[in-house]
Amino acid sequence: MARTTPLSVNYTVLKSALDRPFLILNSSVNKTIFIALVTVISLLFMYTFVPFNINRWYEDASKLDLFKIFSIFSLAGTLTLLFTQFGLWKLLHIKHLSYGQYFFWFLGEIVLLTFAIMGCDWVLNNHPELSVSNYLDTFNYTILIAIPPYVISLLILFGVQQNKLAYNLSLVATEHKALSDNLLIEDENGKIILTLHPNNVLFFKSEDNYVDVHYLLGGEVKTELIRTTLKKIESTCSYSGLIRVHRSYTINIKTVSSSKKTHKGYVLQFDPLPDLQIPVSASHQKQFEQYLNNTTSTLPSTPL
Repeated sequence: MARTTPLSVNYTVLKSALDRPFLILNSSVNKTIFIALVTVISLLFMYTFVPFNINRWYEDASKLDLFKIFSIFSLAGTLTLLFTQFGLWKLLHIKHLSYGQYFFWFLGEIVLLTFAIMGCDWVLNNHPELSVSNYLDTFNYTILIAIPPYVISLLILFGVQQNKLAYNLSLVATEHKALSDNLLIEDENGKIILTLHPNNVLFFKSEDNYVDVHYLLGGEVKTELIRTTLKKIESTCSYSGLIRVHRSYTINIKTVSSSKKTHKGYVLQFDPLPDLQIPVSASHQKQFEQYLNNTTSTLPSTPL
């Protein structure tokens, strides 16, 4: 049996991370925002920190002030990114890049950007000599100046992406919670026939092999006859307000308007059905009284 070494484990983890799809710049909107951010951040970065004493490079050669020179370099970067992010992607028929592939894509962009910066420098600096050494020096300057704008822009886009993801997940969770709060009334085959909010459920009445569901819709009492049993409804509806009070009745205690104690036991009434009285049978009376004593929501009780 082959042994797994820490080195092989680290290599596997690294390979898995580099193979993950890099989706931040997959949409045209994100590409456009990314290019705009890199342009603005690079311009502000160069003008604020003036890296590599660039201000001394063009003191004698150019009549432009430093901000305009930096603007030209930023514009060159913008055009390069527009070409790579839109032109090359389309030309090469790229669907998406992995994290590892994007690293080399970034280096390729810096290679092209270096040529663009050398062209600007050649114009601004009175046509200096073009050589491999000059290109390599420019490449080093370009990649060091490009890294902060790149990283900051990608982090901003990543933060926005994660915020959208969190928002979408919260919507899904809210919708799921809203659905899970409802009572799903199934028939004997498990098919959902009714979806009701608990506040709209009055009671269930057993009718041989059927159950008559009494509920409110638009303030009016509606009924639905479903082929099922009270036992199945009680087992599938995880709602604490459903209480069996009779062999033929399971009521929603939350919508009961009043309970009356008679010499025969309790009878329950509902506001929408003032002429209906549902009895609490002797076998369920003790359980019903315990519920009344333990519940935090009290029912109006009128002893007779």
